Amino acid sequence: MIRLQWNALRVGDHVLVHDETSSDMTLMAGQVTMIQTLVGSNDITVRVDPTDGASDVQCPRRLAVHLDTLDPHENCWRCSVDANTARGLQPTA
Repeated sequence: MIRLQWNALRVGDHVLVHDETSSDMTLMAGQVTMIQTLVGSNDITVRVDPTDGASDVQCPRRLAVHLDTLDPHENCWRCSVDANTARGLQPTA
């Protein structure tokens, strides 16, 4: 997510978060629960609902988050890896 979008997030906004603890970096639905305004880039807390367990509160990195209305033109290497893995291809450098 670009910094402008990140800093524009508000409590209650819906986002998609890459699970950086899993090998496939799947997207999980989440909702912004807390924002700490900082100079440059805010700190955001998100409650995520993984498909295989109870909800969890995370402080994801900005580049691991998408707006819930996923923009098909947004360039994300994590999503590219997911798409290539699904097709059985090796990710490109």
